[in-house]
Amino acid sequence: MRTELIKVINLNNFFNIVKSNNKSITYTYKEASIILLHNIRTRWLQFIYTKTSQHFPVYLNEPKAKTVIKNQPCGFIHQIMPQFNQEHVIEYNRDNLNTKTTSELCFNMTVPIQDVMQYFTQWQRYRKYWWSSITTTPSLFSISDIKHKENNANVNILANFNWGPKIVEAVSMNTDTEFSYLSCKMSYDDALFTILLDGLNNSTKEKYLRLHNKMAPYKIALAIDYNDCKHFDTLKELAALIMHKLETNNLSTICPNVELPLESQLRENFKIGVTYTAIISENTLSNGIFHLLNSSTMLKEQIHLADFETYATLLCGK
Repeated sequence: MRTELIKVINLNNFFNIVKSNNKSITYTYKEASIILLHNIRTRWLQFIYTKTSQHFPVYLNEPKAKTVIKNQPCGFIHQIMPQFNQEHVIEYNRDNLNTKTTSELCFNMTVPIQDVMQYFTQWQRYRKYWWSSITTTPSLFSISDIKHKENNANVNILANFNWGPKIVEAVSMNTDTEFSYLSCKMSYDDALFTILLDGLNNSTKEKYLRLHNKMAPYKIALAIDYNDCKHFDTLKELAALIMHKLETNNLSTICPNVELPLESQLRENFKIGVTYTAIISENTLSNGIFHLLNSSTMLKEQIHLADFETYATLLCGK
């Protein structure tokens, strides 16, 4: 397990290692990790909303939740969010296999005591489904056996990697108070590492880091295939224009070092988990047609520039 987690931290497109020794690794997030963390939070909030909006209110802090009627369910969200930017330094402990920085996403519920077991069972399944929906291996996740104590019980959502299970979320209930409480708790760092571990395990022979399309930090990349240097500047301007139009539609796009040979450009895109690469060439300047490469299948399709904005939006589920 330790070896696999170190492999994740060594993904230099996602992390910048500041210092490393036998006890710890200090690193900062790169842009790809920051976008991925944002995607995790967005998908988590969307899921909570989907499962609760038609059934009971959800508040952004606990005090408001305590003002509701005792026998009606309600929820509240608790978040501990460090500053996810490229200056924020994280220390990973090699012995404990975790980070010193506390980051937390927690959904708490108060429910009628007669219904607490029903909610407890239901939300175990909900949370397992959510984890399956953000990775490329839905069968990776399972629910542990329930551990009972006098007035509470807890269960873990497990990611069952080849090298052993990893706890990714804890679901617990407590009836030892005036209210019955249910809690679903996970950390940003665990989610980030789990998604990247899954991507590494499913990487292709082309070294494509296979991430779920909805979670990938960059949906589309631009690459330039050129033979004649006199067209290079024009192709760069075209790539910048395409990128601007896609980002206007909230499609996360990247244009790496286009001065590299085409194969090197594609390898860089694969390493960062880009789902599709638009390869523009000198022919694109004359007929408007370019190739769109699917990183998973390595198949190309021909697209016209006039149709790409709409087509890309459909492809990426926006």
